[in-house]
Amino acid sequence: MPISPPPPTPAERFADILWYLAQAVAAQTGWGLSLSLIALIITRIRETKQAFARLAARIAAGTYAPRRRSGPPRPPAVRKPRPPPNPLLRKFGWLLPLVPPAVVFGGQLDSLLRDPEMAALLAAAPVSLRRPLRSLCWMLRIEPPKILARPARPAQPRTPRPPRPRREPLPPYRPPTPPDAPAWMQNWPPSRTRWFSRTRSRSPPRTV
Repeated sequence: MPISPPPPTPAERFADILWYLAQAVAAQTGWGLSLSLIALIITRIRETKQAFARLAARIAAGTYAPRRRSGPPRPPAVRKPRPPPNPLLRKFGWLLPLVPPAVVFGGQLDSLLRDPEMAALLAAAPVSLRRPLRSLCWMLRIEPPKILARPARPAQPRTPRPPRPRREPLPPYRPPTPPDAPAWMQNWPPSRTRWFSRTRSRSPPRTV
């Protein structure tokens, strides 16, 4: 009686999906894609496939251990100027218009990420698998699992603003009248509002 082979592991299914995806990209030669763009896409798919295979093998062998930072913090590295972002790679699902058969492999990858065995594999190394899988999901227009979500950045404390200098009160419109002044000087000169109302009331009515 022939012995049936064991079912493929999630890592093997993942490798098969990416292999066929790379073949579909290579088949677009002469259909509007340049050879340099095809080489870049296949290189990205191959790097994702190899990185996932290495991590899955270490997890299966029990030798995987998450990185732990020890010792004093490192000084901030000098960042090199980055090249301008490619507008093609910034669009969600940018590979699908270029390679229409990639829709099939995107659906297969989406169902694989929902598999319980694959979910357990992702839970073993979510930090290490976050970057390659999120890049692949972005390429194929797939919502990545929540376990691969980016950690929330801590809120930066706001620097308190210096208090504004207090403005000095404006001088009065007129100096105060001395208390021993005569009665006719108590309300002189008249305010602008009172003077305007008096002159307007005395003006003759306008005739049309």
